[in-house]
Amino acid sequence: MQRWIFPLNICLTFLIIAALALISSDLIAARLANLYPKSAKKTAATPASPVAAEDLMAFAPILEKGLFGKATQGKLSPVVQAAATKAGPTVSQGDLILLGTVLGSFRETFALVQKTSSKEERVFRLGDTVFDTGPLVAVKKEFAEILVNGNRIKILTPTAVATETAAQQTQTALPSGSRGLASQVGAGSYVIDQRALNASLDNIGQAMTDARLLPSIKDGKVEGFRASEVKPQGIFGTIGIKNGDILLSINDFPIDSPEKAIQSFASLKGQSRIKLDLIRDGQPTTFNYDIR
Repeated sequence: MQRWIFPLNICLTFLIIAALALISSDLIAARLANLYPKSAKKTAATPASPVAAEDLMAFAPILEKGLFGKATQGKLSPVVQAAATKAGPTVSQGDLILLGTVLGSFRETFALVQKTSSKEERVFRLGDTVFDTGPLVAVKKEFAEILVNGNRIKILTPTAVATETAAQQTQTALPSGSRGLASQVGAGSYVIDQRALNASLDNIGQAMTDARLLPSIKDGKVEGFRASEVKPQGIFGTIGIKNGDILLSINDFPIDSPEKAIQSFASLKGQSRIKLDLIRDGQPTTFNYDIR
């Protein structure tokens, strides 16, 4: 029995020494790994400071000579910290179009917005962040507002964009100081640009959408048409008509029916002077227009 005990003890001794060597090697490798992560992903997650990188280079000769075995042999490369953090995606105001809205309570107000660059469409609730641009702070029928860096940025529906563009082009084309196609020169007196008036009268249907005209009844008969929803840059708004005005006659021709109203507007083309009789705040009023 004693002949087998001695070789067994030697084998066990070698096994214990080998195990201790492996454990020591693993501990040293783990320590080095903590000091210098091998993967680029870890380096990006916890970038080393310049001081730590310089201290780490002191271990370069140890790895180059493979003092802990060939498995740990290699070279150290200096770690360079990224100069700036990559910013998140941004969207410009012109890249957003309002496709539709739903108006309700705070939690039931929504805006359907399209990002034109990618044709992506999403529904945002009031308070949501719109395509990483900013929170949705206001929603109306024709526009919505996004808060960006403390400023309220307005995005419009395609219809509102077209209307606003047309109004800007009209204002640019007209002489300085004019208000639409007409400029006021006195109480109830206006000067109208003849070309602008003719252009408006060429499309009576479009001109009639610049205000809502409803029959005004007096003593059971239509006395004229009451103006409402007057667009400030439309033909009615620019010649001084306000919401609530009752239009009675044009050049002494009564406009007490839709047919007469359209006929009266169409007959204005080519005129040099126009007289408009109306009732404002219950008082008869006359406007005079000089066509130039």
